[in-house]
Formats: sequence, structure tokens, C-alpha cells
Amino acid sequence: MARKRSSGEGSLHYWAEKDYWVGRLLMPDGKRKAKYNKSQKVVKDWLLSERGKLSQGIYIPDDKVTVEFFLKRYLEDYGKHSLRVTTFEGYKAVIERHIVPEIGNLRLSTLRADQLNHLYRKKLEAGLSDRSVEYIHGILRRSLNKAVKWGLLTKNPTDNASPPTVKFKQPTVWTGEQVKAFLESVKDHRWAGIFYLACGVGMRKGEVLGLPLTALDLEQGYLKVIQTLQFVSGQGLLKLEPKTDRSRRMIVLPGFVVKALKIHMARRSILSQNPNWKESGLVFTTDTGTPIAPTNMLRLFKDKVKSAELPKIRFHDLRHTTASLLLEKNLNPKFVSELLGHSSVNLTLNTYSHIINPMNRVTADTMDEIVSPK
Repeated sequence: MARKRSSGEGSLHYWAEKDYWVGRLLMPDGKRKAKYNKSQKVVKDWLLSERGKLSQGIYIPDDKVTVEFFLKRYLEDYGKHSLRVTTFEGYKAVIERHIVPEIGNLRLSTLRADQLNHLYRKKLEAGLSDRSVEYIHGILRRSLNKAVKWGLLTKNPTDNASPPTVKFKQPTVWTGEQVKAFLESVKDHRWAGIFYLACGVGMRKGEVLGLPLTALDLEQGYLKVIQTLQFVSGQGLLKLEPKTDRSRRMIVLPGFVVKALKIHMARRSILSQNPNWKESGLVFTTDTGTPIAPTNMLRLFKDKVKSAELPKIRFHDLRHTTASLLLEKNLNPKFVSELLGHSSVNLTLNTYSHIINPMNRVTADTMDEIVSPK
């Protein structure tokens, strides 16, 4: 009596009537996979490869899964519960707008690096920046790593893909005098404290707008970054966790910032007496106590920059300005890193290398002072 083959063992035989070699493999779920080819070597190599996958515990139950189907599953099964809300929304938008329309109908198991390179080229030709296309690549790399982990792929095709290299762009910053001119132009506005914090301690937009009353101590002169305010499509303004663990930090405030915030809190106290006031628990609010929409604050920022006749910069560049001014005064990069809530001092060193490298003159001059002959 012929022995019954077990799953993963497979068989190879020649089909004379069709002049084909045939490889068959019984999968763990009871289904069979087959390979047909006129070359015995092609079929044999396929069979050995599939056996190897099974012996390593790699089982791909359905090689007809499309890229679109997988990415939707990735977002639902992983993204919703593991990514920050804003990150999830960003991934979802990119997947729906740029990835699925181009490669969504391709089989996940046959996705190749050259197909990804073609996607990147098309997006660059359509006008997307190198950084935007690199972001698309990053989403694919991270999601397809999950496909490998879940047994849907044996290797990640992005490993051999060639996304564009993002060239370092030196941040646009103001001088100390320009910062003074800007703060002078906004000092009488009810949201002046927002700009004093952005310029004075380099806080992110969401960190400033999400600053709770309970996290501000003006008597002791410090605040704590414990949440951010972010706009999420379909959900409105949400109070979220800080960007990273290092973003959760305590900041000692400069005297000029404390003074500006005391004026702000006095104004806020008067506004809060309004019977239409809706307490949000935030330091910065609208006239009725509700959270400030980031778009409204940014609109005011652009208007104030224009009216002060200062060089155009983004609100986030105020953060770069703070770091640059401090580093130009030879402040230890570690202190700047902690102030900004960077994930590591290396990020600070890399971001502001154009400032820190010239500072090496200090090192050279110090060595001259120590060992140079008198």
C-alpha cells in the first residue's frame, strides 16, 4: 500500500501528455499548490523553495492577496491600535491617494522592487518632492515588514527598492534681532503667549496649543509638556499623547516668557467670567474658552510676520530659530536636545550640524591656548 504523503513533503513528476513537469505540495490547511513548467529544474527549484519555507514555519495560505487588501488589513488590524492617531491618518491618506491607485491590484506575494521603483518615479514625475516619495517608501517598508512577520511574504521587496535620497535642507531661521522685532509686534495680541513660548523655548505647535492649565506654574517659572492638541480628519481637535517619550518633558521658562504668560493669564481670567465661557482646561483658548484651531493660529502668525516685514518662515521654524540661537552661543547640544524634546542628542547634532561644525573653531582655539608656545 502506497504511503500517504504528509503536508510539506510534495511530489515531482513528468506529465508526458502535456510535455510538462509538475510539482505538487500539500499545504497545512489541506489545500494543494502546484507548479507547471517544461523545465524540470524550474519546477524542482520551486518545490525545494516551498518546502524550505514550510520547514522554516513560513506559510503563505493565500498567494492571491492583493497589495490593496493587505494594506487595508494592516491599517485595521495594526495601525488603528498601534500608531498615533495623526500618524494613522497620514498613513491612510497616503495609502489611499498614492499607493493603492498604482499598485493596489498587484498580488502581494509577487510584488517586486522594480515595481516599487516605477511607483516612486511616477510620483516624482507627478511633482511630489523627494521627501514625500521617501515617506511613501517608509510606509511601504514598515507595512511590508508586518507582511513578512505575519507570514504573507518571505522577504520585504522594499529592501531592494531605490527611493529618492532626501537632501538635507538647512532650516530657515531668524536672527535674535528679528525675533525681538516679531515679539514686539505681537505683544499686545491675546495669543501673544503662544509666540513667546514658540520663540522662547522652541515648543511645537501642538504642544503649545495643548498646554493644560495644570501643567503651568508661573510662580516657579516652569511648565510640563504632557499632551498635544491635534486636528484629526473626521474627529476634530483631539488632546493626544506627546510625539515621543522624550517629548514629555519639563521646561524652565526664561523671564521674558514668564512675564508674557502672566499677562496672558490675567486676560484669560477676565474672559473666563463671560457667561458663554466653555472651560477647556487649556492655557490658550478662543474668546469663549474652547481650543484654538491650529489653522486659525497659523493664519494669525503669517499676518503678523507680514505686517512686521520679517522674512517668511514657517511656525515650526521658530523652533529651529530657538535651537540655532542657543547653539550659536555655544550652549551644550545636550541641553538644547532636552529643551526641544528630541529623541536623542544625535538628532540635534544632525539637524543643526551647519551651526555646530563652525563652532569647532572653539575647540581649535582652546587647544592653541593650552599647548601653543608663548
